[in-house]
Amino acid sequence: MLIQIIQYIKGYIKIRLVGYSPERFINLCSYHDILLWNIENVGDDYEMYITIKGFRKLKPILKKTKTKVVILDKCGLPFFLHKYRKRKMFFIGIVLCAAMLYVMSLFIWDIHIEGNYTQTSDVILDYLSTQEVYHGISKKKVDCQEVESMIRAQFNDIIWASAEIRGTRLLIHVRENTDTDVVDTVQEQGDDTVTDLIADKDGLITKMITRAGTPQVKVGDVVKEGDLLVLGRVDVLGDDATVINYQFRSADADIYAKTVHEYSDEFPLAYTDKNYSGEHKFQVGLKILQKQIRLFQPKIPYQTFDIVTDEYTLKIGENFYLPLTLQISTVNDYTPVEKMYTQEEADAIAEQHLSEFLEKLRKKGVQIVENNVKIGIDGDFCKAAGKLLIEEKIGARTPTEMLTIPDPEERTEEE
Repeated sequence: MLIQIIQYIKGYIKIRLVGYSPERFINLCSYHDILLWNIENVGDDYEMYITIKGFRKLKPILKKTKTKVVILDKCGLPFFLHKYRKRKMFFIGIVLCAAMLYVMSLFIWDIHIEGNYTQTSDVILDYLSTQEVYHGISKKKVDCQEVESMIRAQFNDIIWASAEIRGTRLLIHVRENTDTDVVDTVQEQGDDTVTDLIADKDGLITKMITRAGTPQVKVGDVVKEGDLLVLGRVDVLGDDATVINYQFRSADADIYAKTVHEYSDEFPLAYTDKNYSGEHKFQVGLKILQKQIRLFQPKIPYQTFDIVTDEYTLKIGENFYLPLTLQISTVNDYTPVEKMYTQEEADAIAEQHLSEFLEKLRKKGVQIVENNVKIGIDGDFCKAAGKLLIEEKIGARTPTEMLTIPDPEERTEEE
């Protein structure tokens, strides 16, 4: 591929060799370092490609071998430029287009966020815009490490963030922590505050791994909300088993417990269905950064309709995004029809809602132990209610009580 590009830039000629000594001609060309390629036998003649520089050296060789060449085609950039040499505006347009693409390559036109679940991309983008990181910002003004720090500092549930620039894209990868209560409390108190772990809900301890602090409960214990789980203070005992000092360090542990979660959901049996007629209209628009331009917007004759818009961001290659987005909207005509869910349909919808709720819990690392949710019809509503027995990580932080050991003299006086 690279050789072909070089050949196109330098230019080359397709020729036909006519004469009685073609082999001698080819040998002499090789002896004088004249490049020939794609040599093909066509009847009594030969067709081949030769460079422009090599073609200019053929005269003595042709005379010596008593052969002739016929030019069949001229290929490459030099011949293209010569052919269109009078069309100055065409070349000016090419130069301007190349310059425009180069200028656009200096800016960020697409900010893509991955790994976010609880925080939507729009929320993160709105925050970044307040920090002067937005679509259309110059690459020189984007400090990826600073972007990572800002996101971690602003969103408590994001424990890891990575930002990188590829082409005209700013790619941001984040990782969220489902244990938001613990994270929020730690950040409110500051890094210097020694903390205990307390139960943030009632439950039965099923698993416990303590890395720092003094455990106050064990597997199998039933805890209530507010009970102390891990103490951030460690007692230092003397030879006589009395406390001679305290060591303070924030409690660090993974504590899992079976807890009960109340679930409820309801929706009316009556709903409005859309009976589509099949008729539709198209609207075409263009979005330049945040400004929308309507290119084609016909009059809508329908009384009731919905609009589905597809957006296509223009790009060159994989990561060279342009600040242009093509919007194609489909306006669909429909007639509203009032309907009622049957019991089977309502049960299926309620089951779907419950399945989606359970899937969200599983994504947070929660295990479903028992499902006691009942679904039924109550008047004009379908209701689902009950209790879920789940196994989840528990624990919230609270400041540790800072105790001091009295001086020996003070203890003697007290005695």
